[in-house]
Amino acid sequence: MNELLQIFVDNMIPVLAIAAVGAAMRRRFHIEPAGVSRMMFYVFSPALAFHALYTHDISGGEFLQVYAGTIALLGVIALISYLLLRPLPIKPGERAATVVASFVFNGANFGLSIVSFAFGAEALSYAVVVYVAGSTLAWTAGVFVSSQGAASMKAALRNVVGTPVIYALALAFGLKALGIDELPPALSRTSQLLADAAIPLMLTLLGLQLGGFKKPERLRLVMLGTGIRLLAAPLVAIAFALLFSLEGAARFAFIVQAGMPTAVLTLVLAHQFDTDRDLTLSFILTSTLISPFTLTILIYLLRNGIV
Repeated sequence: MNELLQIFVDNMIPVLAIAAVGAAMRRRFHIEPAGVSRMMFYVFSPALAFHALYTHDISGGEFLQVYAGTIALLGVIALISYLLLRPLPIKPGERAATVVASFVFNGANFGLSIVSFAFGAEALSYAVVVYVAGSTLAWTAGVFVSSQGAASMKAALRNVVGTPVIYALALAFGLKALGIDELPPALSRTSQLLADAAIPLMLTLLGLQLGGFKKPERLRLVMLGTGIRLLAAPLVAIAFALLFSLEGAARFAFIVQAGMPTAVLTLVLAHQFDTDRDLTLSFILTSTLISPFTLTILIYLLRNGIV
C-alpha cells in the first residue's frame, strides 16, 4: 500500500497539480486553449519528438515494432468497443463517439508526462513513438468512425501528412542515418529548451481544456467506454507487447500509454463531424479523473514484474 501511495504521489500529483493550474487559469482569466494548442502542435510537440528520438538509441526495427504494435492494439480495441456496443439501443452518434473514445488516447500531454516521470528518458522516447502511431490512427480511422463512414480517407491522410511531429521524427532518423551524432550547440540547446518546456506546457493545456468541461452525463455508456479505455486496453497491450517482442523500456512505455485516458482530440472530431459532443466531453472528463488511480496500479504492477 505504501508503494502504491508513493507512486501516486511521485507520478500523478505533479501531473494533476500542473493541470489544475491550467484549469484555474481558464476559470479565473478566461484563457482559451486554442492558441496554446497551436503552439504545442506546431512547435513544442515536434521539438519533444525530435529531441527524444535523436538523443536516445532507437533503431528502425524497434521503431517499426512499437509503431506496428500500437496500430494493431488500437485496431483491436476499436473492434472490441464496436462489438460490445452493437446490441445496445443507442444512436449512431453515440456509438461513433464511444468507439472513438475507446481507442483515441491522450498519449501526448498526459501519456508522455506519466511515462517520463515513472520510467525515465529512455521510456519517453518509445512513448513518443506510441503517441505518433496513435495520432496516425486518430486522424484516419478516428475521422472515418466519427463521420460514421462518410469521411474521405484521402482527407484524413492529408491531416496525417500535415502533422509536424512526423517530420520531426523523420529529421531525427535522417540525421542518425547520416552519422550526425551531435548538433552544434545553438541547435542542440534550442531543441532541448523547447523539449524541456513541452511537457509542463502540455499539462497546462490539458488543464485549460478540462477547465471548460461540465458534469458528465449518460454514465452507463461513459463507464463502458472508459472501462475499455482504462482497463481493457492495457490488458490487451500486455499480450501485444509479448506478440511484438517488446521488452524493457519499450514494453513499459507501450503498456502505460495504452492505459491513458481519452484524448481531447476526440472533441475536435466530434465538432468537425457532428457526433455527440456532450457525450465526448463526458468521456474525456471521466477517463481523465479516473486514470490517475488505474495508472498508479498499472505502474506498480509493471515495476514489480507482476505483469
